[in-house]
Amino acid sequence: MAVINGTNHFLKDKAEVEDADATMTFGKKTELDTFSPEDGIIFLIGFTGSKRHTLAELLSDKLSMSVQAPDEIPSLDALQTLCQQKGSIIVVPQSAIRNEDVRNALRNHGKVFYLMTELLHLAHNLGLDAEQGRETLGADFSELEPHMLASLHFILHGWKEPEDLIENVLEPLGLL
Repeated sequence: MAVINGTNHFLKDKAEVEDADATMTFGKKTELDTFSPEDGIIFLIGFTGSKRHTLAELLSDKLSMSVQAPDEIPSLDALQTLCQQKGSIIVVPQSAIRNEDVRNALRNHGKVFYLMTELLHLAHNLGLDAEQGRETLGADFSELEPHMLASLHFILHGWKEPEDLIENVLEPLGLL
């Protein structure tokens, strides 16, 4: 194998340009939506054990938003009632993702963050061993994760601690 030392083999052709200080960016530039903590709604979706409630409380303190954590959202009407309280962080119960009308409406009513994590991490957070986690959580995980992925605006790394996710929420909202 030949080893090349130095830079004398680099291309050194020069070209005349109109403006030597100009720059060009390739790709689609997207502007961040303007999110108002006073008027907006943040939905936190994920599985039981993903620490959505802890993240909601931390975000509430940071953004001066209220937290709503209903035990269920059985219908689209129930979701719309929750959304009447602007400036809210809504912790969506895992069971609400089973309702097609509810999950399809989330994106239209606010910004949806999915705390994505793996089954074993959820089991650990719930005090279960790996086998108990598979038995207890596996069916729901297989059924609901595709729906959660289809409902989100943004993914959060659910294996991180909630304190480490604050910036991951603020940045896409344009609040950093």
